[in-house]
Amino acid sequence: MFEDDTLDSLDSEHTSTAGVTKKKSSQTHPFANRSISELASKVGSLQGWAIGVDLGGQNIRGAWVNPKGQLFDPIKWETKVSDGKEKVLNRMVQLVEELLKNPPPGCTPSENLLGVGFGIPGILHLKKGLVIQSPQFPDWKRFAVYEKLKKKIKFPVFLDNDANASAIGEKVFGVCKPYDHFVYITLGTGVGGAVFLNGDIYHGSMGMAGELGHITVDPQGAPESTGNRGSVELYASSSGFVKIISDLKERFPSITANSPEELYELWKRGNKIPEFDAIDKAFDDMGNALGIMLAGVVNTLDPQAICFAGGLTHAWKAFNRKMMQITMERSYVARHNKLRILTTSLLKNSNFMEAGVIGAASLVFVDALRQLPIELRQAGKSGPTTTTLKAVVA
Repeated sequence: MFEDDTLDSLDSEHTSTAGVTKKKSSQTHPFANRSISELASKVGSLQGWAIGVDLGGQNIRGAWVNPKGQLFDPIKWETKVSDGKEKVLNRMVQLVEELLKNPPPGCTPSENLLGVGFGIPGILHLKKGLVIQSPQFPDWKRFAVYEKLKKKIKFPVFLDNDANASAIGEKVFGVCKPYDHFVYITLGTGVGGAVFLNGDIYHGSMGMAGELGHITVDPQGAPESTGNRGSVELYASSSGFVKIISDLKERFPSITANSPEELYELWKRGNKIPEFDAIDKAFDDMGNALGIMLAGVVNTLDPQAICFAGGLTHAWKAFNRKMMQITMERSYVARHNKLRILTTSLLKNSNFMEAGVIGAASLVFVDALRQLPIELRQAGKSGPTTTTLKAVVA
């Protein structure tokens, strides 16, 4: 997470724990240095709202979210990546402005909005608030997204990689509540990843850890814009399936699917269609790639659980058996540590991907719990840029 007023004098004025930046103070708040695992059960005691915004390669989603993880007024807009970074950023801001026009009943944004959280795909330098590179957004190179958002939005702004944000949301509100060590994987336009260890997101030295989608599963595979080749993203993402479906259509002109979701609908028909074996192999290849990736991740990190989210989880039945088979074959650790492989419990509506929005809002809630007592008592007295927190139950 990347919080207000942290761009300047980071080393002298602020300290960062697990990616959550906060001001140093001589006062000690009981929650100031607690891990996300320690704070997760206390989020529900907050009073107030957050706005969560999940930026994707195809859509921008946003909603008001309360501390129970419930959404109000969800919005989904087309991202329009081809319009360029400034216009995409302006659409993100406009979506927030649209939400502010219609707050939840009884909510006055200037008094009850704790902040606005953003989940951004790609490699982020959290200490500087930069998107270093994003495969879904080719022109976002060293893009100062945090500083630009902070100037345009008159509420506290929080920022993290979209998978990191979603992993926090899953810890606070979803199936990962029992786990302090898990890996979170999103299967969407790309393949995103987050590593949650010892009760907190592991960000690495600059905030770039967890880029699991760029792990090589075929050293002789196709080259990619990142400079890598044969990464898992080529086989297990919506963008990767564009070529897979195109190749299938060349071999089988009768295939009418234009997306992984439509291809999965054909797969469900089984041997009733003559193209089934070729379609089944595409999903088998997806499971194989994910299994190779997971085996390396599990051998390295020894997590309690792996949690999957994202649009392609709708095709879970088509690829999960092969994925689990390969994971167990290749990972000594997975065969001995009682690994759980799960899917998100936050993905409830196929028309609105809730996990990313709830995750972005969770950046706000976790930081609200870490605020110092003096800040909590004075919340709301100095205008809308001050975090508002009504009550915290210890």
